[in-house]
Amino acid sequence: MLAAIMALAAGKAPPSVTVEAARACVVRLSAPPPFILGSQSASRRALLEATGATFDALAPQLDERAIGDRLRDAPADLVQRIALAKADALVARLRAADHPPLSVPASSSVLLTGDQVVTFRGAIREKPADRAEARAFIESYAEAPCTTVQAICLHDLATGARVLGVSVAEVDLAPLPAHDVDAIVAGGDGHGDVLDCAGGLMIEHPLVAPHVRAVRGGLDSVMGLGSALLASLLRELRHGICSADALSPGGARDAVLRQRTWAVVGDVLNPSKPASRIVERLRAAGRDVRLVNPRDATGTCATSLADAGPGTVDAVNLVISPALGVAVVEQMHALGVRYLFCQPGADSPSVLARARELGLVTVRGCVLIDQLPPANSP
Repeated sequence: MLAAIMALAAGKAPPSVTVEAARACVVRLSAPPPFILGSQSASRRALLEATGATFDALAPQLDERAIGDRLRDAPADLVQRIALAKADALVARLRAADHPPLSVPASSSVLLTGDQVVTFRGAIREKPADRAEARAFIESYAEAPCTTVQAICLHDLATGARVLGVSVAEVDLAPLPAHDVDAIVAGGDGHGDVLDCAGGLMIEHPLVAPHVRAVRGGLDSVMGLGSALLASLLRELRHGICSADALSPGGARDAVLRQRTWAVVGDVLNPSKPASRIVERLRAAGRDVRLVNPRDATGTCATSLADAGPGTVDAVNLVISPALGVAVVEQMHALGVRYLFCQPGADSPSVLARARELGLVTVRGCVLIDQLPPANSP
């Protein structure tokens, strides 16, 4: 799994862009609860099955188009609103017993709802209105990466606790030959209709897949269910980190500060600098701390998150100039690190904006004075 993540982080195209390839790289869940999946998507069902979870599916019966404003809402805000609305709709269906029999016990299951949009240059793209627009969409993807923005909401039916998060993936496509574009737009080949796909994005189509240059953020996320985000949210739910308000400001801070393995990014080897004192504070609180300084020339600490092994990093404490901070945020996204704590001076608008675009759980403050809660159990 780590090798696959690093290959994607390095910008290499995945060996295969299919649901089966996405299934092969999902994060296996540890002792997952039974789920009720609020979706009829075949790819989401296949990906959830690959995590090792048992589940049944139940449609929320919700008019998604009536929620939010696709011309004005930020994509991450929109998909979170829809994911929450689907959870509310399913809770109401279950309470009213307005559903077919389920193969999992509703009273002790976890609802899993979500939503996903395709964006291009920051704008949400709906399903193409016609085949001319589908052609324009497909041809434009050679100009710049397109993005999938996905929200996942988990709602514990036994306790009412709810958590929410965002997964963002970027897809780089090379120009497609004109005759391939013609065939995709025409459809009727048994690989789905481009008019049914948001943004006309069909990267698993056999005429598109060979032209995928890179996927950043998880092939499973592009296909409809980011398993790394799902695993992270499940840990939050188990530790009671977030309330039913789903990542309220206090809940987000607690979620970040409870992480066990940290990378402190800054002048970590200089005892007179805050980064060094932050390392000491985190270690005294029982955290596993990795040292990262992009400017290090001594060879005694990592110069990037990718080198901050062994194992994975849960959270990053950013104590570095904003000029370097955006690159660190990009590395977090490529490596699947979800939690970011920005120290004063590192929390520039450019850093915070990019972290938000990439769906990171981000808080600002000072680890030297914040009260550190007990770390999550392994």
